[in-house]
Amino acid sequence: MDRSWMFTNKTTDAFEIGVNDFLRQAIAHAGVGNRIYCPCLKCGNKALYNVHEVKGHIFYNGFDTNYQRWIWHGESSSSLTVKNFGVTTVRVPPLVQEDDDGDDIFGMMQDVEEEFVDRPDQFEKLLSDAEKPLYDGCPNNYTKLSAIVRLYNLKAANGWSDKSFSDLLVAISDMLPQPNELYTSMYQVKKTMSSLGMGYEKIHACRNDCVLYRKEYKDLECCPVCGVSRWKLEKNKDTNKKSVPAKVIWYIPPILRFRRLFRNDTHAKNLTWHATGRIKDGMLRHPADAPQWKTIDILYPEFGKDSRNLRLGLAADGMNPHSNQSTSYSTWPVILVNYNLPPHLCMKRKFVMLTMLISGPKQPGNDIDVFLAPLVEDLKLLWEEGVECFDGYRNETFNLRATLLWTINDFPAYGNLSDTLLKVIKHAQYAEMILAPRG
Repeated sequence: MDRSWMFTNKTTDAFEIGVNDFLRQAIAHAGVGNRIYCPCLKCGNKALYNVHEVKGHIFYNGFDTNYQRWIWHGESSSSLTVKNFGVTTVRVPPLVQEDDDGDDIFGMMQDVEEEFVDRPDQFEKLLSDAEKPLYDGCPNNYTKLSAIVRLYNLKAANGWSDKSFSDLLVAISDMLPQPNELYTSMYQVKKTMSSLGMGYEKIHACRNDCVLYRKEYKDLECCPVCGVSRWKLEKNKDTNKKSVPAKVIWYIPPILRFRRLFRNDTHAKNLTWHATGRIKDGMLRHPADAPQWKTIDILYPEFGKDSRNLRLGLAADGMNPHSNQSTSYSTWPVILVNYNLPPHLCMKRKFVMLTMLISGPKQPGNDIDVFLAPLVEDLKLLWEEGVECFDGYRNETFNLRATLLWTINDFPAYGNLSDTLLKVIKHAQYAEMILAPRG
């Protein structure tokens, strides 16, 4: 259908004919009560009205010209050519109200749209699940997808096991009116989450922390440094369990998530807040007021001139996941903090990025550089070359770069990230500062 009328003046005949054609298509796919989402500039497909009210809104407020794929008014998600770096900005209605933890399902769909350019059928299915009510007459507008995302967030926040979560899904499905669309197994949930791009890389490691089995070492059976087998030994036997690696790390690449942040128009705007919304009166309110931030701008003016380039912090420390001080098992999460955001968003859970989990019977110590290799490579790529990214707020593509400004650690972890000697020196300097006589 011709969409040129969307860009004409509201007083022209072409605009009126185009609106009438649009409404005829929309009413054919209207929901309960013949109400449709209003695509005017003010509503942005976030509110339901009858056709006459929608028509009045469009002529009063104007039609949202970013809404060129009418997926909320009966059009197939794959019927138009994808533009602008694989993304057509679509303002979509959040059926579940977004909270601090981010349950904006349609916002999530908008963020991952680019990754389904070659898989339109799969994206169509996800959109269908995002619109399909959990059951007929479901209150709170819960859908098949939004319900499972909400429950999965609870699972992650409370540490439920896969088995307990599957049992819970079965119990809830039995309690809901029949028939209902709720998944009843963890396998189905994982399959859906994976299709949304919430995946990770499992990388095998030498049990003595010598190397990661990746790149040129990917197919090796033994460590090229110490010669130890890649696999666990059978209990009470000398043979190897070839299906069970001796040590594994989990890596969650950050570049894809940075791209998703910028594809969301609200997040893209917030990522330049430090340049456009910050009070600049010499007071230290935000990392952008710090001399380290300004030094980067002076030393690397090409990097500093684009306010979208990211300034990151890295936090890493060990913890005991079992809350038992008597066990030696150690897990090291490696987290990236995005300092481009306003202060009230920097440390929000939805913006703090877990990039790596290093687990094992002992902490990595000074060999942590071996495990950090995948993250270091991605950060070097972001600093030296950058990656192509779409800005949903400015509706343009740009070359995204990033730099690591700070690390957040206690002294032992700081020493591990640097070297043992530094750890000893810092402890000595701190002790000398504390014990030095005053006066």
